[in-house]
Order: sequence, then C-alpha cells, then structure tokens
Amino acid sequence: MSAPDPVGFLAAQFGPRLAARLTTPRQQADAARILQQLAQVEGEATARAWMVGMNPHLDNMAPIHAITDGRMRDVEAAARAYLNGDWT
Repeated sequence: MSAPDPVGFLAAQFGPRLAARLTTPRQQADAARILQQLAQVEGEATARAWMVGMNPHLDNMAPIHAITDGRMRDVEAAARAYLNGDWT
C-alpha cells in the first residue's frame, strides 16, 4: 500500500487555497504527518482546528503558517505539548 498523496490529503482537509500555502513537498509531507498524528488521538475535526488555530507555543501563530515559515521543529514541539496536555 502506498503512502497517501499529501497534496490531495491536505486539499481535502483544508481546501485548496490554504493547502496551497504549503509550497514544498517537505512542507506538505510534514503538515500531513502532523495532522494525521493528531487525528489519530483527537479526531480529524480537532486536528484540523489545531492546525489552523492560534497556538501559544508558536507565539500565537497557526501551526500551518509556522510550517510555511520554516518552523517545523517548533510545530512538532507544539503538537507534542498539545497531546501531553501542556499549554503553559
């Protein structure tokens, strides 16, 4: 079984305009991976909301925008904090 197409997956989750902000294959793959990890624990709707909502661990930037700004490590840390219940 092959891996899902990140571009199609992200467009289905966020719509084509927001997904288009992720311009490199790496950004697309990273965003899809984080979204899928969160969805496994919290469900798809919550994972989508987390990706586009303001995040205190990212200086109130949405994770999807932080990914486009090259802050993937920060997004991964924010996702771990969210899954661990750490919002301080």
